[in-house]
Amino acid sequence: MIIKKYISAAEMLARAEDVLTEKEAENNLPLGLLKRLAKEEENKNAREEGESPLLVLVENEREHIEFIMVQTPPQNLVICGNEEAVERAVLWLKENKVEIPGVVGCKPVVEKFANKWKDETDCNLQLFMKQKIYKLETLKEFPRKKGRLCYATEDDIALVTYWTQCFYEEALEPKEKLQAEEFIMKEIKCSRIFLWRDENGVPVSMAKRSRESENGVTVSLVYTPDEYKKQGYATTCVAAMSEWLLKEGFKFCSLYTDADNHVSNRVYLKIGYEPIADSVEYRFISGTGKKKAEDSGASI
Repeated sequence: MIIKKYISAAEMLARAEDVLTEKEAENNLPLGLLKRLAKEEENKNAREEGESPLLVLVENEREHIEFIMVQTPPQNLVICGNEEAVERAVLWLKENKVEIPGVVGCKPVVEKFANKWKDETDCNLQLFMKQKIYKLETLKEFPRKKGRLCYATEDDIALVTYWTQCFYEEALEPKEKLQAEEFIMKEIKCSRIFLWRDENGVPVSMAKRSRESENGVTVSLVYTPDEYKKQGYATTCVAAMSEWLLKEGFKFCSLYTDADNHVSNRVYLKIGYEPIADSVEYRFISGTGKKKAEDSGASI
């Protein structure tokens, strides 16, 4: 197999987009990431801090793409492709002394990659997150809460920043207020944050559009504060936003859920989302981190 490393995300996207689009919803993460990086290149708005992105394709002798790797340091490595190419990819990363804190992607290929990386580097593995990838093409009919879907505005920055911090605290990792605020200000300016307001105009739930591809778009950052949970607001918000996006012309919407959160999984099934793949994220722990992982029971 042949390893090809790219400097330009646009060039790699041009080479790999057709392959990624064969499973467009399933590959929304690497596809969306490459599109964002390519757009930054086009706008001459390359990453000002940190290392350049890692952009790698593994091809067979017939120049068919077998494996795709994308990383924006210091974030995790995003992978997709055939399990048969995992060993070649891992050995190349090791030979080139590429440091990766973890790996994320569809379950079968990620699990094989993580175990091979563990064998080659003597690290410990921490299963950080198990998710399901859902796809929606047609909405189901169900009773919706009264109210309206609207864009978040600059007047909502403080609230949406706080909700974003709560979301990351619950679902991912804590995010500092300044970091969250900078992110939210940018997303609101680009009209990517939506709020569901109840019949009195009070914001009760939010969601965000992200990772647009040729035919699809991802729904993310779905959050409802505790005082409004279990009242149908999140279901209505996501349904209304998905309907909005389909009316824009997208053929499908996709989203990720916590595989162990049965409530949210039932919500999305009710709307019309269907599970298409399992996604996992592993963290690689080495050195003194091994003992910490073992003590916490996180090591596998």
